[in-house]
Amino acid sequence: MKTSNPKQLSVRVSALSAVLMAGSLLAATALAEELPDARVLIERHIEAIGGREMVLAQADSLLLGTFAMPAAGVSGSLTVASRASGDRVTRIELPGMGEIHSGYGPEVSWSIDPFMGPRLIEGDELTAMIERSEPAAILREDKFVLQARTIERTEFAGQACYRVELTWRSGRTTHDCYSVDSGLMIAMEAIETSPMGEVESLTLLEEYQEIHGALVPTVTTVRVMGQDQVLTFEDFQLGPPDEAWFVMPPAIRTLLDDA
Repeated sequence: MKTSNPKQLSVRVSALSAVLMAGSLLAATALAEELPDARVLIERHIEAIGGREMVLAQADSLLLGTFAMPAAGVSGSLTVASRASGDRVTRIELPGMGEIHSGYGPEVSWSIDPFMGPRLIEGDELTAMIERSEPAAILREDKFVLQARTIERTEFAGQACYRVELTWRSGRTTHDCYSVDSGLMIAMEAIETSPMGEVESLTLLEEYQEIHGALVPTVTTVRVMGQDQVLTFEDFQLGPPDEAWFVMPPAIRTLLDDA
């Protein structure tokens, strides 16, 4: 039997390692090239839900539906009133428990609930609220988002999606997931600041339906600390809501006067 020269064997092993390394690099490069650009995914979603003009039109709207915490056996009515000036008010009526009432606006943001009473929303909690409420933030525009990059293909609620990492100008980092098939956003992930400290939040956007020419997720599930909060929208009315929705509660006025 012919024995290979040690030098020749070493050269062959080195050559094989180089080929394997080159193959791995090519595979990694191919995989990276398969991930769509984040801005392309964002624009595809915007077009799928009706376009920029439709998103901006929803700044004047009234959403009616239900709020539920299935694990706790709690449910009640839900109303979200928004107007183009930037104001948004949410009311949740929970029979036997009371009302959760919150407001966001250019001047002040606040919350009243049976558990913590009236309070002003400030700091990091307010920053997150702004990034959930402002139309330019919802559209992921450069005014709010410093960088967007696609980091992987993954799955949420049984749907394949592209996970996009957003670096906000505020310093926050969140993630959106866009359906591979429809292009619609189906999930959002974030670390949120709450009165209990920082908590992981997962929002699932489901059951998109066409209403007034726009595709709207009629079921939104917010998962925080292992508990699901399910918001189901049953009616979506475009146009400025009644001014009565935006009257500031006396308890919040008192907090502002005392500040």
